[in-house]
Amino acid sequence: MRPLKIAIFEDEFLLANDLKHQIQQYNYEVIAIFRKAEDGLVFFNNLQRPEDLPDIVLMDISLAGKMSGIEAARIMEAKYSFALVFLTGMSQMDVFEETFKTKPHAFLIKPFDIQQALGSIRLAVYQQSLESKLANNQEEYGVKIAEKLKDC
Repeated sequence: MRPLKIAIFEDEFLLANDLKHQIQQYNYEVIAIFRKAEDGLVFFNNLQRPEDLPDIVLMDISLAGKMSGIEAARIMEAKYSFALVFLTGMSQMDVFEETFKTKPHAFLIKPFDIQQALGSIRLAVYQQSLESKLANNQEEYGVKIAEKLKDC
């Protein structure tokens, strides 16, 4: 089985690099680290093949640059399909309320340890797989219903 691909959006270099090295020990491949959301969006838009996109995005809420992680997640959620885990050191409920609009699969509160990170990543991947199956089933049943209605 191929390693799951992860993109990390985190403006704290040491934290991002430490997280990268730790999760790569558990059959995850970190394809990129971004300090700025804008850089990540450009990277995603320039990918030529859908299979080059990450399976998982670990997104800090506060990033360097003008765009927040929430804004970036909102844009990416409309264009791409991946598991989304928000990383944050903040615990204000109003921030969480805003993130819910982007349909995250999990949260990881800083500081965290590798077991917490792995748990959040696994939960996010599982939820994303359920969403994909549901979407496929809805499409399949929609086709079947349209065929039945055509026969009437």
